[in-house]
Amino acid sequence: MSQIHYFQRYSSKENTVTNNTLQLLARLYSYSPLKASEFLTDLTGEPIEIGIEINQQERAKQSIPDGQVIQRGFKILVESKVDASPDIKQLLKHVKTFSGKDQKILLLLTREPLGADKIQRIKREISSREIIFSNITYEDICKKAKKLFEAYEREMRDLVDDYEEYCNDTDLFDQSKYYMRIVPCGQSLEINKRHGIYFHPSNRGYTKHRFLGIYKEKVVQAIWKIDSVFDVNYRNGKLQKTLVEGRNTNDYDKKLVAIIRDAKMECGYNVEVEHRFFCGEPIETNYEKSSSGGIWGPCFVNLKEVLGDFNDEDVEGIAQGIRGMTWE
Repeated sequence: MSQIHYFQRYSSKENTVTNNTLQLLARLYSYSPLKASEFLTDLTGEPIEIGIEINQQERAKQSIPDGQVIQRGFKILVESKVDASPDIKQLLKHVKTFSGKDQKILLLLTREPLGADKIQRIKREISSREIIFSNITYEDICKKAKKLFEAYEREMRDLVDDYEEYCNDTDLFDQSKYYMRIVPCGQSLEINKRHGIYFHPSNRGYTKHRFLGIYKEKVVQAIWKIDSVFDVNYRNGKLQKTLVEGRNTNDYDKKLVAIIRDAKMECGYNVEVEHRFFCGEPIETNYEKSSSGGIWGPCFVNLKEVLGDFNDEDVEGIAQGIRGMTWE
């Protein structure tokens, strides 16, 4: 079964990007106005307060009412750019739509940050209007949203992870070279580790990633850099394979036949047809899940966030680097 996503993947057009980003913000606000306020404050660098303010017996000009409820006022305009360069004239036209005394915020979403000269020009043009301007990349949004939630806030962490995967899938920014996909293997772990091959049905979707970690009993037990991905059919002793991505090679043919055989004999799995195989050279490690419970399906770890800068060709070094570390 294909994974169900919070955010649609079928278009990278600006209206879809804007809709998905606003939907993320709406979900944050629905979950916690305080979290949404913290998120916007972090994005803009200015204090943004959302929600109502409730005070008791606060002195007014002529009297002291028993209580008051104040709705904070602000307006945010969002301009999303995917392929085209930002049009500064268009941004300045947006500025003219602001009115009143509400807090005014103009957010420009881009793949890459604007140059300092363009940012300064925009800020000069709007300085007299008391407008907060912030240029935010889609990567910024992901990084700042991920900081908001603790391990136990699983649904919101899943939401943010899916937005990050959406950005990756639609090339709003590419983190795939840092991604390790952790896959629960159960009965097949030993044969996956033995052959350096992981399999799942060909029709199952997945987010792009460079590394694969095989997991059982709360531990990633081996990892490899994905060298080749094939869709395979094995009928009447004949191997037919189609390259999905990576290196087009026959180097894995014997291992493919062997793991198809072992999956049936040792695990009772029939993977002879319509299965996808992720091939590489496995390196043992010990990367333990520290939070309670196991994983229900594949999940992703950004190795750059875990290890900092690393050599993606040195899988031994990566395996050694995460050995003994924990993740949530």
